[in-house]
Amino acid sequence: MSMILCDIDHFKKINDTYGHQAGDQVLIEFVHSIKKSIRQNVDWVARYGGEEFLIVLPETCPENARIMAERLRIIISKHKFTFNEKVVHITSSFGVSGFDSVTSTDKISSEAMINIADNYLYQCKSEGRNMVKAGCVGDYN
Repeated sequence: MSMILCDIDHFKKINDTYGHQAGDQVLIEFVHSIKKSIRQNVDWVARYGGEEFLIVLPETCPENARIMAERLRIIISKHKFTFNEKVVHITSSFGVSGFDSVTSTDKISSEAMINIADNYLYQCKSEGRNMVKAGCVGDYN
């Protein structure tokens, strides 16, 4: 199982430049783009807070989740978000965590997975945004 924590880069700037209605439209289209790209009735996405979203990928190893996050990052960066005939381009950052069959069960918890994904997301933000960082629950220090 793996999970992805993703965040829209510089979202406040969208709200400040185009208004909160534009920001809301970006959020809606962002989620729609994610939902179109994940497995229906298997994977799921939920708003985690503000402009952060949690994507849960059952039966997915961390490496395949990293590949999925990279695919989503590219899709989002190429998407033209429109509001009142204005085109807005955004980027997003992704922190990925997961476990596989060799991960010790004492290290596996939803809290650990979220914390690790959040730490990887923070690394993306501090290293320039618009990237993916990923790892296995048992490997994270």
